[in-house]
Amino acid sequence: MLYLLCLGLFMPLVGFLALFFSARYIGRLPAVCVGCGTIFISLVCFISLLIAYISTGAVPQTYVLFDWIHFNNIHANFALHLDPLALLMTLIITGVGFLIHVYSVGYMDHEEDFARFFACMNFFIFAMLLLVLAAELLLLFVGWEGVGLASYLLIGFWYQKPEAAEAATKAFIVNRIGDLALLLGLILTFYLFHTSDIATVSSLVNNGFAVGAPIITLLTLLYFIGATGKSAQIPLQTWLPDAMAGPTPVSALIHAATMVTAGVYLVVRMHVVFTMAPMTLQIIGITGGVTSLYASLSALGQTDLKRVLAYSTVSQLGLMFLACGAGAFYAAMFHLTTHAFIKAVLFLSAGNVVHMMSGTTEMSKMGGLSKIFTKTHWLFLIAALSLSGIPPLAAFFSKDLILENEYLVGYEALYYVALTASILTGIYLTRAYCLTFSGPQHLNAIQQKDVKEAPSIMIAPVLILTFFSIFGGFLGFSFNSIPWLEDFIEDVDVTHLERELTTSFNWSYEGILAIAGAISGVLASAFVYTNFQNRLGKPIQFLKQSFYFDKIYHWILVVPLKAIANGMNRYVEPKIFDGSVNALAYGTQGIARAFQLVQSGQIRAYVAWMALGAMLLIVYLVF
Repeated sequence: MLYLLCLGLFMPLVGFLALFFSARYIGRLPAVCVGCGTIFISLVCFISLLIAYISTGAVPQTYVLFDWIHFNNIHANFALHLDPLALLMTLIITGVGFLIHVYSVGYMDHEEDFARFFACMNFFIFAMLLLVLAAELLLLFVGWEGVGLASYLLIGFWYQKPEAAEAATKAFIVNRIGDLALLLGLILTFYLFHTSDIATVSSLVNNGFAVGAPIITLLTLLYFIGATGKSAQIPLQTWLPDAMAGPTPVSALIHAATMVTAGVYLVVRMHVVFTMAPMTLQIIGITGGVTSLYASLSALGQTDLKRVLAYSTVSQLGLMFLACGAGAFYAAMFHLTTHAFIKAVLFLSAGNVVHMMSGTTEMSKMGGLSKIFTKTHWLFLIAALSLSGIPPLAAFFSKDLILENEYLVGYEALYYVALTASILTGIYLTRAYCLTFSGPQHLNAIQQKDVKEAPSIMIAPVLILTFFSIFGGFLGFSFNSIPWLEDFIEDVDVTHLERELTTSFNWSYEGILAIAGAISGVLASAFVYTNFQNRLGKPIQFLKQSFYFDKIYHWILVVPLKAIANGMNRYVEPKIFDGSVNALAYGTQGIARAFQLVQSGQIRAYVAWMALGAMLLIVYLVF
């Protein structure tokens, strides 16, 4: 298993290095073979590991590749941990990632930096695989920073565009805030446990600390702040919508398989530690609920198709954290899995439209495209209905599990918050579909002639993902037995309530309300945006500006920091720092001039100074 594990992990790195050093010379076909081929080999390795793991009844295993850091009481190995949770994540990363790579062959066909794009995509996959396979938090942090670097390179891929460069910089800086908290949490982990081995930390925290211990609450809060950065939760959510400035396959990879899932994965991976801090779990649940509702409302006001989908991701991640806050870690991973398939379909379907319309993302310039995109519009619609929670599509089962769990464990207020966000999901996704594919066309004469359906290489991957968007819910739900996913990742401590809700369908109040709300939201939105598109006017500015978070941050953070920087540059730097150095220099020069007067070169002057010195010494000794 170790050889397959290492091959699966390091093949994307090999692809990255090969493409990076040959980017100027390699042709398009070799770049495609290397970029897609390495990810495919990695996918085959992890599928083989899954088969071997299940067929042999294997147990979680840690493989130490080499002794990495050994300093005083700090010891860290370069070690990989293979267990069902890690395997699930690797299959999502490489499976969805491979299909996005194949899609990118068509989407990026006109780009000159073809090899550079695939090199960065391969590096993104490698960094995320390292993150989820790491047995040590310190190694996880290396992968954590790796996905941050990869996102910076890919969001800013079109660096010649100011908006892309600014979005990449913004994503990098905002994530550094969360990363600093995670780094502090890592330092505290070493201080408390003298190791960053995840299994050891989980074992020691149960034996050495009481539930609700302040130091464990602090530790988990630092972990969670790190997670809010990567998974774009309030207050570190502002980078993700702007990240849409990058190529659409990058957006699909970030939202479906890699970066934004890292925060949820961290909480689930460290769930043993988090369950020792009930206060932190409450904060996680509230943050997730508020973020989900905030993002759903913001999505209602967007006119850019990709930004609607970006806020949709923020909202769904909020639901995953909501589940974690209630201790339903399996529900969070179930929804993460179905969301990966669905969000990839939504972004890649949107990418078909954007690519064939030469980069147009404003829905006001679309409309009536179902007549042109005869396949894409069905794929987008199916994914939109699935994420809206329409039964029996995939996300219905995972979202319903989260909602029912919230209600039954006693978090009724958060249940209604999540229910509202879920209903809004159906409204804004149906709105996006109608504004893009139905109603009158807004294409000019040239576009009507040139715009056509996307090529097969961009349709085929979306078709495969759509299959899982329809039937993927049955991975984690079964009518009369324990579903496969639940049985496979039972190490995340599946609760009795989760098991009951996933092994049979109950017509409960909260479940019926969720179904009725989803169907009503979709039908109402379809009716309004099909019949009254031209009468609705402009979106509410407050929602379009996403509650003015960016402007608030600009005035309370950016402007004061710039003022402080300007003050430092004008006054503190020249008058205090430069002034103190200059004063020292001038003082030294003055002392030197005084000594120059003493050094006259005349013997009688030296004798006089010696006599004066001797007299002063005698006076000192006498008195």
